[in-house]
Amino acid sequence: MKGALDGIRVIDLSRVIAGPHCSMILGDFGADVIKIEKKGEGDMARGYAPYFNGESTYFMTHNRNKRSITLDFRKPEAHGILIGLLEGADVLVENFRAGTLEKMGLDPEELLKINPRLIITRLSGFGQDGPYKNRVCFDAVGQSISGLMDITGEPDGKPTMVGTYICDFTSGLYGAIGTLAALQARQRTGRGQVVDVSLLDAASSLTHSAVINYFELGEVMKRNGNQDRASYPANFYGTKDGRMAFIHAGQDGAFAGLCKMIGREEVLEDPEYRLLAGRCRHIRECDEMVKEWAKTKEMDEILRCCESYGIPAARVNTIEEMVQDEQLHYRKVIRQVEHPDYGTITMNGPVVKMSETQPDIYRVPPALGQHNREVYRELLGLTEEEIERLEEEGVI
Repeated sequence: MKGALDGIRVIDLSRVIAGPHCSMILGDFGADVIKIEKKGEGDMARGYAPYFNGESTYFMTHNRNKRSITLDFRKPEAHGILIGLLEGADVLVENFRAGTLEKMGLDPEELLKINPRLIITRLSGFGQDGPYKNRVCFDAVGQSISGLMDITGEPDGKPTMVGTYICDFTSGLYGAIGTLAALQARQRTGRGQVVDVSLLDAASSLTHSAVINYFELGEVMKRNGNQDRASYPANFYGTKDGRMAFIHAGQDGAFAGLCKMIGREEVLEDPEYRLLAGRCRHIRECDEMVKEWAKTKEMDEILRCCESYGIPAARVNTIEEMVQDEQLHYRKVIRQVEHPDYGTITMNGPVVKMSETQPDIYRVPPALGQHNREVYRELLGLTEEEIERLEEEGVI
């Protein structure tokens, strides 16, 4: 079965997370992603621990479904080689600081003259314009400036980072969405365009209703711990066996079921509790009611009870428990693949499922320069002698 993006070629100049995650998603959908890396070093993420058989698991996580070639941009001949690759490409993905592409002699306006159908997807910390465009940005910088850290953590605690590189992931997702939209627009117009995604913009989008709340209601969103911001009771509760259970009974029907489940049906006689509009004035009381019940029950019993009453609930898994989760394995979000050098390995799989053009893992994460000969012969028509000369001269 061919992927939805079969026939689409992506030239990937990106590194670390945001850009590689964007291009990996395109590869999951069947695009031919050519990852161009610095000769001798490659994507800097290859150097991030920990390692599996000498390969960075950090790098492996974001670089499946790609072919890797090396090219030394300090060599004059490298520029012509890259232009040759872009002439036949559909998408260019890069996540350099704003203006770097232009300094490399790859101004988007000029590239679109060379290949008018090219989609140029640019991911950067602050975008291609604005007062911050020349600043260096990392995920934690985005979390800080966006206010995301300030609304994460306990109300009486310090701002807390999200436990993973959430802004990098999100900007990568927005980059993939923008690329797909640009490809669809090209179907109508025949023209490529520039897609500009900022990590800070992506981070700001994760703050939910904080913006409209501030400007239209005069409210400043604060840290809220584990309590849901809109429904009550909906929180994390300690269990008899020392675990944490999430129970969400904020909707009126679920709250009625909860009261029956814990033997507190008399609460429903009070209109202040029966409807969410009233419960918002009694958040602490609702929480205490569930807290007192949960601490007398073990986790498995809580989950069985909640399921029987149709109340959303979950155990807070450790990573060790998550990676064994039957639902994730069934959906192949965690899956086994065959690696030509290492045998069977277990890794993340594509998230999106499609009935006709199912995303898949077509290629395991590549070794540095693994596909040099294959790509340079196939796409540029170079002979073995020409490839060997370029290797000897340090161009590839």
